[in-house]
Amino acid sequence: MNGNGLVVTGIGVVSPRGGDPAALDLEGAAPADDAWFDVAAELGPRGYKYVPPSCRYLLAATRRAVVDAGDPLAGVPEAERGMALGTNSGIAALTDAMDATVTGPGAERLSPATAPYFSINTLAGRVAMAHGVKGWNLTLTSPRTAGLETLLAGARAVAAGRSMLLLAGSTEAARPAHRPARSGSEAGAVVFVLEPRPRAAAHYGTCRTVTFSLPAAEQRLEELLTRFLKNAPAPEAALLITDTFPLASALAEHLRHRVGVAADTVPAPAGTLLPMLHLSRALSRPGPPRLLAAISSPGSCALTLVHPRQPPDDTKESA
Repeated sequence: MNGNGLVVTGIGVVSPRGGDPAALDLEGAAPADDAWFDVAAELGPRGYKYVPPSCRYLLAATRRAVVDAGDPLAGVPEAERGMALGTNSGIAALTDAMDATVTGPGAERLSPATAPYFSINTLAGRVAMAHGVKGWNLTLTSPRTAGLETLLAGARAVAAGRSMLLLAGSTEAARPAHRPARSGSEAGAVVFVLEPRPRAAAHYGTCRTVTFSLPAAEQRLEELLTRFLKNAPAPEAALLITDTFPLASALAEHLRHRVGVAADTVPAPAGTLLPMLHLSRALSRPGPPRLLAAISSPGSCALTLVHPRQPPDDTKESA
């Protein structure tokens, strides 16, 4: 199966910026604490006391995405369901607290309820247990770009025949209070359901991702972008979510003057979530194709071409 044939059939957003993808307020900073999230309303009154905030957000966003897609798991064997998750700070506060316990009172004082979450893979593992995702499960942690990278990794897995349904998402939680990047923390989760076009009764649109190193690709940006945009409608706008560094500005200038795309840049928070929030909003609103990029200061870039639905009067476009 060709991973490029996937369409987005469900979107789940759990964020202090809002829960409706089309109405997200993505300007400025958002609270990174846990006060905005009602765990009982989202997940139920029991069973989540010791679950880390990022895992709660992820479970809730996945539930929303699956419901939005109209129960896409029905008819898909568990061995043909896959998931890719991106995060940078999903368990940073938890592992920091564990480290303090081990170096202080001792490892024997670690809580058996939270100890399993020392592994970053446990976050997506909880989703896999809840939704029977037994085909494959992958967690990516590349700074800034890991969220968008899940779309590429998932499409490759589908193309390789490892699954026929994909959950792709990102989750973040506040960093420890004493860390310098605490002020740039993100909180919340975004999950997309992607299915083969023939299987989808309706969908939001498509998104295709490429990753590259800006330092390595600096001299061949035109070739890379030409190949990526080949046989696709020309995007009218681009948004670069980036740390401040010269090559990111060079990419924006290249898009403006060589590709003819109106490119804007916004500062990147300390996580993977903001690009996924922008992607969810772009897909849930009708409009022309657009580019979305996440760029880290070392120069890693994930570039996604978004083709949102076109009909202005429907939530999703009929397949």
